[in-house]
Amino acid sequence: MESKHWVQAIACIIVLLLAVAVGGCGSGSSPKSENPGDKVKTAPTAEKSKEPLVPKSQIVDWCGEHGVPESVCTRCNDNLIAEFKKKGDWCAKHNLPDSHCITCHPELKAKFEAMAPKKTE
Repeated sequence: MESKHWVQAIACIIVLLLAVAVGGCGSGSSPKSENPGDKVKTAPTAEKSKEPLVPKSQIVDWCGEHGVPESVCTRCNDNLIAEFKKKGDWCAKHNLPDSHCITCHPELKAKFEAMAPKKTE
């Protein structure tokens, strides 16, 4: 009885080895075709996709409280002040970048309003 189990086990092992040998392990090389129409079409990759992963409406660099891009808002991030002062872009009277001072430069108001994200209702 015990020898029958050994024979079955060996037969199973042989079948598995043959399946691997016949099926191959996917060596990465495929037969080359002479006919260009025989090419296998692949699914489009993520690189080819033109749509952003996050909708643009969710990507907002805007400080709604101060009306300027968040990335340059010195009222929210005082670490930015030194860089603006270093560049000579500083309004000492109003304590904010001169390029953001709509009191001294009223024409900037329209610029920042145009940059602001559109409100969706």
